[in-house]
Amino acid sequence: MNWGGEMHSLYADYSKKGQVKIQQMAFVLVAIMIFFGLVSLFYFSIRIANLEQSAVSLKEEDAKELVRKLSSSPEFIFSANDCSNCIDLDKVLILGERRAYENFWKLDYLEIEKVVSKTDKQCNRGNYPDCKFIKVVNETNDYGSVVSAFVSLCYWESNKGGYVKCELGRIHVSGEGIK
Repeated sequence: MNWGGEMHSLYADYSKKGQVKIQQMAFVLVAIMIFFGLVSLFYFSIRIANLEQSAVSLKEEDAKELVRKLSSSPEFIFSANDCSNCIDLDKVLILGERRAYENFWKLDYLEIEKVVSKTDKQCNRGNYPDCKFIKVVNETNDYGSVVSAFVSLCYWESNKGGYVKCELGRIHVSGEGIK
């Protein structure tokens, strides 16, 4: 009886089976790690997309709130009873000429633009109201992120006996507090 050869053969069989089971376990663990990695990658890509959408939504809300705040300020508000959030273009023209108001709103850039205009000229007293835009604040050439929103622009039209004329406009603002 050769017990030594049988034991060696038996030990070799168990050793090979053990190695195969260890390799199978390692492959299963790697597969599970890859699966969870892909699931987490998919989850985070969806979360980031939702986060970007939320950031855009918040930015739009901030712009709307800033426009409401500016259009209802005494420096911009149109005093007619039927138009509470309209901007008085006559007042804005005068404000655009005064440098004292450049730091009043803590903005780097503030522009009021007519959406429909026959010209692309900046407004001044000579070409008003046949102009395109009024720059109220123009601090630097690097404005950063400029946000825009639509507003109603109203002014006194002296033709045909005088009447209030309102047009569609946009207000563009930029500053350190606006991201």
